[in-house]
Amino acid sequence: MTHRLLVAAVVLFSLTLTAPASAVVDFNVAGSADFQGSLNLDGFSPDTDPGFTLGLEVMFDVPVVELGAGFEYGFPRSVDGGGEVDYWNLYGVARLTLFFKIYLVGRFGYAASSADDFFEGDLDDNSASWSAGAGIGIIPKFKVELLYSNFGGDLEYQTWSARAVYTF
Repeated sequence: MTHRLLVAAVVLFSLTLTAPASAVVDFNVAGSADFQGSLNLDGFSPDTDPGFTLGLEVMFDVPVVELGAGFEYGFPRSVDGGGEVDYWNLYGVARLTLFFKIYLVGRFGYAASSADDFFEGDLDDNSASWSAGAGIGIIPKFKVELLYSNFGGDLEYQTWSARAVYTF
């Protein structure tokens, strides 16, 4: 796990070095509550308990849209029938302002899921990931988002999340 966090930190830091001098660079901390999710593995589809995530994003403000990259870790949550599942996600993100402070958000990236004691053993899966949703800016440094996320691959994991994003 430490190796994954180090790689994510290096990628996020290197993005700040490539930003144009005139670009506004923001750092976001995001926490979310994942609602009950579902797994899909060879036709077997157990549900997962709600869980929590914690993430960090580097964002660049350009007219009408925010572009950036982020890293998110989904803490372990129980799976119906036994075991636990967790994940980490490295992604690119865009937030497109519609009107006032309402925006659409899309993420595309790479995720690694891990299921322990699932099918009488452990299962690790690396795959593409995507998320789509909407958000609203509450105050200048605080946003709330609702996202649908899908982590594909052999162990497909799908969930809805309510996220709180703080910019510092």
